[in-house]
Amino acid sequence: MAGTSRILAVIVAVMVGATWGMTVYAEDTGGGAAPAAPADGAASGGAAAKGAKPAPKSGGAAAKSGTAKTGTARKGAKGGAAKAATGAKTTTPAEAVSGPEVRNFQAFCDEWMQKLRDRETYNTSHIAWDTHDGSVSGEYVGYDTKCTCIAREAPGKDPIGKITYRETRYRRAGASESAALAAPATAVEQSDVTEIFRFGKGRWQY
Repeated sequence: MAGTSRILAVIVAVMVGATWGMTVYAEDTGGGAAPAAPADGAASGGAAAKGAKPAPKSGGAAAKSGTAKTGTARKGAKGGAAKAATGAKTTTPAEAVSGPEVRNFQAFCDEWMQKLRDRETYNTSHIAWDTHDGSVSGEYVGYDTKCTCIAREAPGKDPIGKITYRETRYRRAGASESAALAAPATAVEQSDVTEIFRFGKGRWQY
């Protein structure tokens, strides 16, 4: 009986030791496995954060693209406005118009009359003098300062301008050339002259 009791005691001791060892192993295994899950989650979260960076870049690209398109649209608008302005300069009137303001004809008329005054000055200083019986005489052409300037423009036609002025042939006579120039001139012949001009290539032609 004593021997049997010892054998049962050994068996119980072995079973208790095995049970304790399994419990310790389970606790060790569970404690080691638990930290692994947060580690994997952290790694996954880091990858997600890195992958999220391209989103703002894409948004920036979209913004830049939108700006470029807006700038192009503005340039297009400016270009259209410039073309419209160019077209307005060359637009002919819907109906016939007349007057010195047509194509700024008055300014051209003033310049033309100044040319005639300069020509009269030249004519006076280049008189061909004739000597007869101790005196000299000569004639030259002068121009009246008064004139009429009128222009007309009709759809589909070139603008036409007219300048009308009086041309006078003068005669001077005296004992000498200087005396003749100092004496009043005598009008020998007068005539009204009308000159016609055409507007083309952006200016009045003559």
